[in-house]
Amino acid sequence: MEKLSSPLYLCCMHQEETGGEKLWVCVTEMSKVCSITSVIRSPFCLSAMAMPSSLLWAVDIFGRVYTLSTVGQYWELCKDAQLEFKRVSAVKQCCWGIACDHQVYTYVFSGDVPIRYQEETYENQRWNPVGGFCEKLLPSDRWQWSDVSGLKHQQLDSFTLPSPHWEWESDWYVDENIGGEPTEKGGWTYAIDFPSTYTKDKKWNSCVRRRRWIRYRRYKSRDVWAKIVSQDDPDKLPDPFNDISIGGWEITDEPLGRLSVWAVSLQGRVWYRENVCQHNPEGSMWSLITTPGEVVQISCGPYDLLWATLWEGQAIVREGIDRNNPQGISWSIVESPSSENGIMHVSVGVDVVWCVTKDRKVWFRRGVNSHNPCGTSWIEMVGEMMMVTVGLNNQVSHRVSSVGRHGRQLCLAERVTDLRPGAQQACSGLSSSVQSLSLSITPAQTAAWRKQIFQQLSERTKRELENFRHYEQAIEQSVWVKTGTLQWWRNWKPHKWMDVRVALEQFTGSDGIRDSILFIYYMYYEEKKYIHVFLNEVTILVEVLNEAKHSFALYTPERTKQRWPIRLAATTEQEMHDWLSLLNMSCCESRRIQGPPSHHAIWSVTCKGDIFVSEPSPELEDGPQVMPCDQMFWRQVGGHLRLVECNNRGIVWGIGYDHTAWVYTGGYGGGFIQGLASSADNIYTQSDVKCVYIYENQRWNPVTGYSSRGLPTDRYMWSDASGLQECTKLNTKPPSPQWTWVSDWYIDFNTSGGTDREGWQYAADFPASYHGHKTMKDFVRRRRWARKCKIVTNGPWLEVPPVTLWDISIIPSTDADGEEAVALWAISDKGDVLCRLGVTQQNPAGTSWLHVGTDQPFISISVGAFYQVWAIARDGSAFYRGSVSQKKPAGDCWYHIPSPQKQKLKQVSVGRTSVFVLDKNGNLWYRQGITPSYPQGSTWDHVSNNIRKMSIGPLDQVWVIADKVQGSHSLSCGTVCHRTGVQPMEPKGLSWDYGIGGGWEHISVRGNATEASRLTVHDISEENLAVSKDLEDEEGKGKTEHSKSLLMFSESQELDRSGVNC
Repeated sequence: MEKLSSPLYLCCMHQEETGGEKLWVCVTEMSKVCSITSVIRSPFCLSAMAMPSSLLWAVDIFGRVYTLSTVGQYWELCKDAQLEFKRVSAVKQCCWGIACDHQVYTYVFSGDVPIRYQEETYENQRWNPVGGFCEKLLPSDRWQWSDVSGLKHQQLDSFTLPSPHWEWESDWYVDENIGGEPTEKGGWTYAIDFPSTYTKDKKWNSCVRRRRWIRYRRYKSRDVWAKIVSQDDPDKLPDPFNDISIGGWEITDEPLGRLSVWAVSLQGRVWYRENVCQHNPEGSMWSLITTPGEVVQISCGPYDLLWATLWEGQAIVREGIDRNNPQGISWSIVESPSSENGIMHVSVGVDVVWCVTKDRKVWFRRGVNSHNPCGTSWIEMVGEMMMVTVGLNNQVSHRVSSVGRHGRQLCLAERVTDLRPGAQQACSGLSSSVQSLSLSITPAQTAAWRKQIFQQLSERTKRELENFRHYEQAIEQSVWVKTGTLQWWRNWKPHKWMDVRVALEQFTGSDGIRDSILFIYYMYYEEKKYIHVFLNEVTILVEVLNEAKHSFALYTPERTKQRWPIRLAATTEQEMHDWLSLLNMSCCESRRIQGPPSHHAIWSVTCKGDIFVSEPSPELEDGPQVMPCDQMFWRQVGGHLRLVECNNRGIVWGIGYDHTAWVYTGGYGGGFIQGLASSADNIYTQSDVKCVYIYENQRWNPVTGYSSRGLPTDRYMWSDASGLQECTKLNTKPPSPQWTWVSDWYIDFNTSGGTDREGWQYAADFPASYHGHKTMKDFVRRRRWARKCKIVTNGPWLEVPPVTLWDISIIPSTDADGEEAVALWAISDKGDVLCRLGVTQQNPAGTSWLHVGTDQPFISISVGAFYQVWAIARDGSAFYRGSVSQKKPAGDCWYHIPSPQKQKLKQVSVGRTSVFVLDKNGNLWYRQGITPSYPQGSTWDHVSNNIRKMSIGPLDQVWVIADKVQGSHSLSCGTVCHRTGVQPMEPKGLSWDYGIGGGWEHISVRGNATEASRLTVHDISEENLAVSKDLEDEEGKGKTEHSKSLLMFSESQELDRSGVNC
């Protein structure tokens, strides 16, 4: 740790917390004016980019590189301090810099997931009548060793490491997998001729064959400055550099982590680094970009914005930058805002441009966007600056400190979102020392003393009332807690919102139990009527996903069966949250539930991202009277997640829509649940980002080609995925008022089925199977547009940086020591398999990630009892990990498990002895024949269909999220269902019990290890038979096998559009 006293070159990386743009500016004393040469070569400038760890990078006048964390108090010298630098530019995964020898270096941050690249080549053979398959090919055939197309000659010994910063991870080996299915020994695939469709089975007309050889190389130069060498001459770069800027990470997701690296040479030429991405952090080569003049400085934004300054004082703007052409097409010249003083520094963000002229005045460029990167005009700002740098955040914190005569201040412009000259500025001094950063204090932390006083008063009241318990209660206490006006979605046709008066009455019975009744008064043909609900019968209160209304739904067991809840709406978000908080607290009081969820709680997530928990009873799984799951009470926990996983030791992890990992802190409440109904500590701010998608549809006609003029029977030309609802860029709003837009509309090229260069998918007609290339039979096409939105809330969750995750699984341990490590496996958003080390009950976040090697990306993983680890690859194949144990947490190798015939899998869940998988068509399968000596099992048995997600508990309980569940009013999508009759001799169960729905997305019963008292085999058989018969009579389906489809419904019956979708 040290204090800095010299002028600095600074590079800031901070979290994207509230969206928008953050502006960093550097101020000098008015009496100290630098010439343009000294400004360009000055060792002081700024660069603000996004990074989860919130680091500020700096270079002093001696070339030493420092970092300052937002939670730290002192500057820290970079680990690799042997080089002297003059420029740095940083993004999330790396930092690029120019050393004093004018050479370019990159600093790739260390991580638990290694940077690996798969090299591959194909061995080709042809059959001849004499020797069978051999290496002798026809003159017109491809090379014996080639790439996948057969056009490039690739022998095994022709592959070399691209630079000294790489090392081979293993030797060459044969890939024995094709399309998710294992091949015969040797990995050969067969076809009639080159090129053709290859199969794993050898046929009588198979005249050629090939197999794929794989070898991985690993990037080893992490947390050190690695020199970027030239492929032509390792000792010299194309040109000595003096400025560098990196960005463009939001242009495209393919390839993963692609960056745009731009540099300026001493001769004023602009260079672009090719092929910089996640698996190639140093890129491949430099390309010279012609410019209309000599460039002195350059700035690249996260999207397609690139500006540079010329020696003459003008600015040039790069146009035509997109995912297919990241270098752009041409330059446009923008004149300086002052005719007498040219531009000496420019900085760009997402859609803003700031500059500083030679007279130290700051200017903002109006009208900049993706369609007009040049903008329209300049606006002069207040103050005199040395240089500016734009980041990713509008909401700006600030510090003010004194500055010496020759010192410089680092300032933040507040309210930059206004984009007006009246934006305020706040300065943070960087002079002889760096002061401690200010810490924000949340209301929950200041309320700790209130919680303590309330707890003391409650205990005192209980002690004093104990002496009077033998007295009879004179009067039944009753009090009106809250009244108000809401809107109610009436339950008769025509369904519509109508104004109602709502009152909540709370009373205390003779037994001391507090209960409440909710009255809803409405007018029916000028007659006043009401409906009432006892809150001790309410099973859940949940916000409803609605872009126009602040609405919520109230379920009871009867309304759960009908799929028709009571739905209310408030005029404002705050009013809705007030009612939800009060009703939620009243429901918990009537059921005597308070405090954090137990270790055995069942966790679930709605499609809106809301998190709910339910305390299971022993009668839920088995017993003389099985408890229907529509009587379970669900209470909300603050936060926003895509999925959540747990075990019975209280370890709970979640993953957001932006793939951020979160760990449960042990608190309760959060979100709209405040005050006494929420814990005073362990509540933290949480944010999440998701995409909203709409589709642009077109039809081909002989005159104009593809156009927006469709047939009268066609879908809307701008629609949702189904084509039944019109969705344009103007009328499409965020999912609910709690969300805000954080990006503009952009074309999504990562659509299933692939796209062409413009993002289009083609098909014969609507709707059909879409593909990414046009054929003669394709008369319609579509492309998907996406826009990111963000929500900021709070809850009992802490972020687990830095790896972003796709799936996660925690071992459902039952009899384990509290200090013993818990097995936790995960899959990153890139498909890497990871094992978390150091996870205990005292430290649920763990310590570090251990990478487990795979030959292909994975999408689902599950670790069951006795360290059974199963996984699903992206191609739909299943794998079992061998030799996993407490002492060997990563195991030793993967065993390929054949999938059900003609099915591609998407999810796996492992319990104590059961393994279930879910395919992409919604079919649920059970793995037969699993024994301790043969843990891979033998065959797959079909259990049910119409399944969205599933979870297998530590006692082999089977819970699912099902679609198309029959109700009194509608078919429900996203319904919690429980498999009844699961026994050791009947692991697939007998029938389904339907619970809360619809609109549920995920469920986890991995913590529910509460066992009920066991009945005799005779009683169990009779009970299961009775339950099965009752359900069959109720549904009237005449089922003969419990393992067949979950639901059978008429093709003419549609989903009720007035039903609730939470």
